[in-house]
Amino acid sequence: MDRFTSLASREFDYIICGGGTSGSLLASRLSKIPNITILLIEAGRDSSIASDVLVPGKYISQLSEDHDGLWEMPTVPQEQLNGRSLTFLRGKQIGGSSAVNYMALARGPAADYDEWAKLTGDEGWKWDNVLPLMKGLENFDPRVPEGYEKFAVPDPGSHGAGGPLAISFGEQMVPGVETFIDACKEKGIQLCLDNNAGDPVGVGLAHFNVGNGQRSYAANAFLGAEVRRKAKGLTVLTRTVCDKILFEGKKATGVELFHVPTGEKVRVDCRQEIILAAGAFGSPQLLMLSGVGPRHHLESHGIPVVADVLGVGQNALDHSVVTIEYKVRSDLPDHNRLFINPLLLAEAEARYSKDRTGPLAVFGTSGTVAFPKIKQLYESREFHALDTPTQAYLLEKTRPSAEIWLAAGPSFYANKAHPNESFVTHELLLQNNLSKGTVSLRSSNPRDLPVIDPKFLDHPFDRRIAIETVKEAVRIAQATAYDTVIEKMVHGPGKQSKVANIDVDDEVVLNFVRENLGQGYHTMATCRMGTKHDPLAVVDSEFHVVGVEGLRLADLSVCPVLTCNHTQINAYLIGEKCAKILLGMHSFRLETVESKL
Repeated sequence: MDRFTSLASREFDYIICGGGTSGSLLASRLSKIPNITILLIEAGRDSSIASDVLVPGKYISQLSEDHDGLWEMPTVPQEQLNGRSLTFLRGKQIGGSSAVNYMALARGPAADYDEWAKLTGDEGWKWDNVLPLMKGLENFDPRVPEGYEKFAVPDPGSHGAGGPLAISFGEQMVPGVETFIDACKEKGIQLCLDNNAGDPVGVGLAHFNVGNGQRSYAANAFLGAEVRRKAKGLTVLTRTVCDKILFEGKKATGVELFHVPTGEKVRVDCRQEIILAAGAFGSPQLLMLSGVGPRHHLESHGIPVVADVLGVGQNALDHSVVTIEYKVRSDLPDHNRLFINPLLLAEAEARYSKDRTGPLAVFGTSGTVAFPKIKQLYESREFHALDTPTQAYLLEKTRPSAEIWLAAGPSFYANKAHPNESFVTHELLLQNNLSKGTVSLRSSNPRDLPVIDPKFLDHPFDRRIAIETVKEAVRIAQATAYDTVIEKMVHGPGKQSKVANIDVDDEVVLNFVRENLGQGYHTMATCRMGTKHDPLAVVDSEFHVVGVEGLRLADLSVCPVLTCNHTQINAYLIGEKCAKILLGMHSFRLETVESKL
């Protein structure tokens, strides 16, 4: 508590609200500027407290058991999901959601970044201009596990070496990869030898942010012990919530902080700029609590208006997920068995502890993913009802219709009564959704979670995306490559004993989706970036929050397009872009230091 209350007498050059993926990177980069002080505020725990974060194969149990490291935020009941309320999960620790994600690194199509540039009027967001930044972030290991070389040929010009994030294919492939790829190819999905080179359409091996058998994420890549030791001007404050940004007129001058363990509050002043990096839910909530947002909404909660910014909390975009699960031959290894059988888990933990090998170093470090273009989607009535620009956007040749993952073990099928049986999941990430959700205040009390309404399946085209993606996944499972592997479907539409006889009637499929659709973990655009002509833009292309001074916002909430990727790369890229802008403002300091070396 003494360390916390002592902040009241201090003033920092930069205050970063949020120690997640973008915030950790930003803090690390800014700490290189000499004679600058930075305060990084994180609501959750510090890194290195929970060692399971580093164990790739523990990601399944993390998301169900590690409540201390997670935000668990309920949505409002979803009309198109039969009134179900979902629980959105996000990382609540240094490193944010990069500490709890599935570790797959997927950049998506070059066309998405070109669209980002178009919507913001800033050529710096084009693929050719962000690719060098993405390459600079990674330490890419191009080695492909023996026997799988025909499935991956990384493009040397698309990958970097020596960066902070370890990226690899994994030392050993999870079971079933070759079967899945063969099934996809049989159903007309071509092989993609490098799905991170700008055109992911096809099926191939995935890239993972794993190195030496450990998760590589924002905390250990950017804010490890050595970085903190050298960063004399950096103060990292955990289990502390930024309740409010304080303004003098329109200028952000400080923050009001709440220390979770003690309930103490302090005000901390800022000399230069405050940077929000609290995520797609936390950043709009904090802006509105501070008086920046839609006037009518702020006034309804008795919050004085600093700036009437209509777009705060609007335009929420997200992927969504549905799974189809199958019982397969019992001789195939199943990830979930580890968490059902204590003896198997103990053996795996002992082996991992010894040399970071075994099941816990295989699951979560390797796999295969398909990014198909689904012809039936573009022949549908719902597609033809869209306006011409939206149709053209969806038809762009490198923009996939969906994402289909292979996972070892069931996701929803209850198999605890069958610990010796094996299952596979085809996880369907529904992309290019057109429904737009909202994030709003529950009250003016910062302790209250925001009201989240993703409006899943609200747009008719999203329902068609779901139907056709499920049908595509069923077609893959019906391939002859799976004849001697799949025994029966255990979780899917019109569940039947034989996969080939599955009823894929539209209404059956849609009813299955309504009952089972879940979050995609990729919410973005709640404070979208845009031009001065965009009435719903919250930040400009240099991350300034419109209508105020001394305040930037740099996290997934600024993404103006629902990228067909895994959005951790967006968060890193956003942090890196913002950091470069700020470092450029202090180039004279950096040049002085370099000249003395």
